[in-house]
Amino acid sequence: MSSRSTTFKVIVIGGGPIGLTAAHALHLAGIDFVVLERLPEIFEDRGASLIVHPHTLRVLHQFGILDNLLPRGAELNHHLSFTADGHVFAEGNRYGLIREYHGHGPVAFHRAEILKIMYNGLPEAAKEKILTDKKLTDITTSCDGVIATCADGSVFHGSIIIGADGVYSKTRQIMRDLALKENATRSWDPVHPYSATYQLLFGSFPSSSPAGQGYDIQSKGKAIMYFSGPERGWFFLYKQLPRPTSERTCYTQKDVDAVAAEFAEFPLTQTLQVKDVWPRMLGAGLTNLDEGIVKHWSFGRIVLVGDACHKMTTHLGLGFNHGIQDIVVLCNSLRKAVRAASGSRVPSAKVLTGIFEKYQAVRMSSVCSLEGDVAKSGLETRMHAWQNPCYYLLSRYLSVPHTIEVLFMKYVMAPGFRKGQVLDYVPGRSALRARLAGFIL
Repeated sequence: MSSRSTTFKVIVIGGGPIGLTAAHALHLAGIDFVVLERLPEIFEDRGASLIVHPHTLRVLHQFGILDNLLPRGAELNHHLSFTADGHVFAEGNRYGLIREYHGHGPVAFHRAEILKIMYNGLPEAAKEKILTDKKLTDITTSCDGVIATCADGSVFHGSIIIGADGVYSKTRQIMRDLALKENATRSWDPVHPYSATYQLLFGSFPSSSPAGQGYDIQSKGKAIMYFSGPERGWFFLYKQLPRPTSERTCYTQKDVDAVAAEFAEFPLTQTLQVKDVWPRMLGAGLTNLDEGIVKHWSFGRIVLVGDACHKMTTHLGLGFNHGIQDIVVLCNSLRKAVRAASGSRVPSAKVLTGIFEKYQAVRMSSVCSLEGDVAKSGLETRMHAWQNPCYYLLSRYLSVPHTIEVLFMKYVMAPGFRKGQVLDYVPGRSALRARLAGFIL
């Protein structure tokens, strides 16, 4: 389906995975758009991985990129749980159960690979609308449109702004300023709406392990998640902070090296330790692991998606998947409104406000699994880091039996995946392969 010109135009702030998801969804909806990315490159290699769950593969199939994407990832198939001294205390079947219930297991990808395939999967006309080196500095709103101003002086006019610019969203900050400027006494989210209990060191390295491993390493106050792909391995090292914080912390290379040294003797696999791979790192970063859901997802003609409005820990690999669900729910409603608008095909401000409110209400309702998944992700992190004796017992003993794992995957995780929605205006390009048939259940 080709993009057609309309007088309704969306300005997407952020050219990461969720911003590119918006580009695909808007293009397929025939809605004009521009994506503004602050970095000079779309394919920044940050050394991180993304886990794509079965319900998200459905949407990527609608984009026409699934066949190109799957060979670049590794379907997870082997799960082990270690203690920090290398003792294996559980060999679970969580990935096999996901495949059994949904037709495909979760797939680990290098973040930059997903970005490249998502970008290259767009037609040339859509690629031209994705601009780099465009750092947002200001947003001006009016009764009939929005203006985004960038640090280089460039100005972009549109009908709405979608803020897909991550956990430290500039869009969210400006939206807050505009709301309080209009009414200084109104209740609004704080400048830093999330809190962090853990610090996270993430990185990638050339992996000699078989692809498809997804291991967790547990100890008091510290934990690791490890995944192996076709060419790279990725680790996520979690360390409990002295106290929870809502402030943004900027870490130096010295801080990165210090945290890595603390984990040097921790195992990643049965034959590999952190110290074995650290000299061969292809990229690493250190950040606080923010968690939470903001109360206000929109104001006027501005709306937030992804980490800009909800953030969860990385232990279950659900964050990227929920950002995609945001775009799906939002764009399904936007397309209907644009098509229903008479004359100029521009929905009124009142209609847009209703769309944004409905979008948030749906995503926060039992129709979706967002609230529960934020809680489950945080629970898993605290269990693996043995935050208190109850979490320790739950992780080391109570959740280990096979029967408990089956019950958890079948009655806790599976219902969440089945709630995944797809674009309602994109018919299947072809019948999904047999192994993906479980998606329709």
